[in-house]
Amino acid sequence: MNVIATARAFNQRARSEHWHQACDPTLAFSEAWYTDLLAIWRGKAAGRNMPARSQMTARDLKDYLRNIILVQREDGDPPHYRWRLIGTSVTEVIGHHTGKLFEDSVPAAHLQRWNDACSMILESEQPWRFIGRVQINGREYLKAENLYLPLSDDNGVPSFVMGLLRYLPRHQDNEAFSEDEIFSLPGALL
Repeated sequence: MNVIATARAFNQRARSEHWHQACDPTLAFSEAWYTDLLAIWRGKAAGRNMPARSQMTARDLKDYLRNIILVQREDGDPPHYRWRLIGTSVTEVIGHHTGKLFEDSVPAAHLQRWNDACSMILESEQPWRFIGRVQINGREYLKAENLYLPLSDDNGVPSFVMGLLRYLPRHQDNEAFSEDEIFSLPGALL
């Protein structure tokens, strides 16, 4: 997979469909908090494309658990995604959905975007950064910067997406990450 072309296609679609979100495979995070988890993930991968879900233990994730999600891909064409874990800080924003399919928990207007993002993460077998504005449960006053990591099952098949999600209040109504900030990513990503 050409990740730059994939990111460009996603970001162009996001802009045309007013998703207020962009992806960034360069992983240019604003805080070390994200890169610290990324270092744990890379250490567990030990030279492979990704670690197995079973390798990412609660002990490894103790500093991040409130902000972690875990989603599992289920067979199907197209695939379906099920919430396996939602940390308490994330639940405050998106609600209690552990065990539910996206189809039963994600607003219809966002379902295709969420499915496409998870598929992109698993197919690329690499970490992704997403930035944008929250558009769910009346939480539009929040902005988000998220790290998404692919994880395999114990047979090495990419099957899980783990996310480190942080939501912060916008300081002004016109600040999200603003459209200008979202789309100020390197030109090759737009």
